Amino acid sequence: MVIQNRKMLVQGTAKKDVQPDIAYIQLGVVTSSPNVQEAQEENRVKANQLVQALLQMGIPQNDVETASYTSFPRYTDQAGSPVLTSYEVRHIFRITIRDITEVGSVIDAAFENGANITESLSFEVSTYDKIYRHVLQLAVLNGYQKACAIAGTLQVHLHPVPIKVEEVTQQTFFGPRYTTFAMQEKASTPIEPKEITITATVNLEYMY
Repeated sequence: MVIQNRKMLVQGTAKKDVQPDIAYIQLGVVTSSPNVQEAQEENRVKANQLVQALLQMGIPQNDVETASYTSFPRYTDQAGSPVLTSYEVRHIFRITIRDITEVGSVIDAAFENGANITESLSFEVSTYDKIYRHVLQLAVLNGYQKACAIAGTLQVHLHPVPIKVEEVTQQTFFGPRYTTFAMQEKASTPIEPKEITITATVNLEYMY
């Protein structure tokens, strides 16, 4: 009797915790005035002051980008009718910090030189793709080890080369990469970046 080859499906997983080495901050300047030109001019002056302070700290020009610039009217309700009271101008910058030990100092310098709003702070890994490829290899090895364990239990011969390998795509999630901070006097704002977990998963199909 000829026994047809049978298939075994396993899933391999692997992960690696790494320290972030790059940070992104979104902060900027918000101004308001009954006159739109005055609000825009005040914002321009403070924004330029902010940018110059960051450049003097050694942050490259290319690492200070405008994320958004908006100007819109503000209304209040008076006797049941909306009345224009002021104009608000908002200029948000996206700042790349390649030395994460300087994050607190950058935040302090920004707020000392015109910034009055912050939107987000995130930490990431600049070599994410390289690390992920290594973790992906470990996931394949993990799957093979599972297949060998199953074959050993069943006392069957496993063909070591899988007939199908499928990477399980998933939304990239860097773990708790956002953190909060509070302004302090006479001290750099304390920032505590957290480790980032890089995960890979594969589906493997073997013959036995």
